Amino acid sequence: MDKVWSVDAVAKNASTSFYGNIVSLSESPIVEGLIYAGTDDGLIQVTEDGGQNWKKIESFPDIPEMTYVSCLYASRFDANTVYATFDNHKRADFKPYVFVSKNRGSSWESISGDLKEPSVVYAITQDHTKPDLLFVGTEYGVYFTLDGGKKWIQLKGNLPTIAVRDLDIQERENDLALATFGRDFIYLIIIRH
Repeated sequence: MDKVWSVDAVAKNASTSFYGNIVSLSESPIVEGLIYAGTDDGLIQVTEDGGQNWKKIESFPDIPEMTYVSCLYASRFDANTVYATFDNHKRADFKPYVFVSKNRGSSWESISGDLKEPSVVYAITQDHTKPDLLFVGTEYGVYFTLDGGKKWIQLKGNLPTIAVRDLDIQERENDLALATFGRDFIYLIIIRH
């Protein structure tokens, strides 16, 4: 209908909340109690003491307010680094938003590199042996970078063009597991190092 409807348009007093919901969560595998929480209203909250105190991050460079935090990923290699992806397709914005903070969320920089519209990004993960090898799941498949986000390459092979909503690395076998939307199975891709 060429319009973004307000919260009042849908059962205001029955089903629509004025408060953000946590939709992504990541705990540092290096520092106990360092947790990142992302919400559907575009905020990231950080605690360094297991939830006793929280710091709210409300704005990010070149990302519209209220943009859904689709994924957070605390680095496996650096306690101060966290990755975030954002999804603003509900407002007809199909740009890929992939960001990194190297200071526990105090400042953020885009690592979207050469990803192009309409690659809405849903998920991110980091390789378990190579810190600059990152994978993102998008509306149109999987991309990876070998240089921390400057250049992205689409992972093809027999993978169909499909929305990839989640990713994980199975370390023992060096497999990249993909959770796809619209298919009834999960793809496993072997990573050779």
